[in-house]
Amino acid sequence: MKRSPFFIIAIGFLAFQLSDALPKFSTRQGAKCQSCHINPTGKGMRSTFGSTYGREELPMETFKEKTDIDDFSTNLNEIFTIGMDYRTLFFYQPRGSETSFLQMQGDLYLDLRINKKFRIYYDKGLYSGFEVFGLAKVLPLDGYVKIGKFMPAYGIRIDDHNAFIRGGQYGGGEFARVFPAGYPNGLRFGERSEDTGIELGINPSIFTFSVGVFNGTPGGGLNGVTGEKTKAFVARGDMNIQTDFANLVIGGSFYNNPNYSTPGKTQFYGGFGIFTLAKNATLISEVDRTTTYNVVSNSEVQGLMTFNELDYIILRGVDLKVGYEWYDPDTKIKNGSYSSVTIGAELFPFTGVEVRPQYRFNYEQPKEINNDELQILLHLYL
Repeated sequence: MKRSPFFIIAIGFLAFQLSDALPKFSTRQGAKCQSCHINPTGKGMRSTFGSTYGREELPMETFKEKTDIDDFSTNLNEIFTIGMDYRTLFFYQPRGSETSFLQMQGDLYLDLRINKKFRIYYDKGLYSGFEVFGLAKVLPLDGYVKIGKFMPAYGIRIDDHNAFIRGGQYGGGEFARVFPAGYPNGLRFGERSEDTGIELGINPSIFTFSVGVFNGTPGGGLNGVTGEKTKAFVARGDMNIQTDFANLVIGGSFYNNPNYSTPGKTQFYGGFGIFTLAKNATLISEVDRTTTYNVVSNSEVQGLMTFNELDYIILRGVDLKVGYEWYDPDTKIKNGSYSSVTIGAELFPFTGVEVRPQYRFNYEQPKEINNDELQILLHLYL
């Protein structure tokens, strides 16, 4: 099912015109990523503000007084803070009536403040991925320098690492074994895709800008050391507009890696928008263009993808969601695209507890297979 690029771009512009914590949470509060996370570009350990928001604003009020801990804090002392994210997924696939449990995440976060300007951040998951970097808040315009191994700042940081705009079907997923050989399953900014390098960022007024230079070996540990003269380059910028009735974030990203898949380059660029109306209806959209080297056809191929999600709070602790994503890994081929429609909800019954039931309808062209999936996610967080 090959759709016109204009159709995909129109969806992206719709988010702009209507104009993970999740991006929708920060936009609903009119805050930037660094307001809720220790990492200035989002993802991972929550700051004091982010932890307080997750405990005070998200859960249902029904059991709050009976279950909350008085004077709760993740700060062990003035210099040492801990955090954690734990996710277990149960899924059911109608094809073959298959069911399984998957331990998706078990990340432990450590933050060590060396002084008022410097800190060490560590994020270790259950599997091979990890982040560790030194962070120095020493640049003007509320800027910073970050050095170590971490995820490059690109696009929207949603928490579904199987989304095409993140890692794609890396390590499995609904489209596993469906993609033809030689094509990427996504942007490869999902789990276990950290890279070693340096990032600089500034936050003047309503704007946020960051640039980074990396080895270009996503997911590499000791084997990620490279002596290549060229390096991977990434840039991201956004603008945060707030009014009394609506908040809008609009921005763009660029990534160029001449080393990955050694025969040729890997390049991504695209735009994104997050729009919140009355602090309870949020539309998220991202559109990306890809250029990668296909070892099977011995040529560079261009792809196009989009991610769209609409969330609506019907009452405190109950967030309904519907999503649509689409990916054409090679726009020159008439047939050969993948899409999904997701319907579900995010429920926060207790402080630090999320339950996310959702059903995902998956579609493939030119030949569709029965790989829809029911998912129930349990998420515990500090």
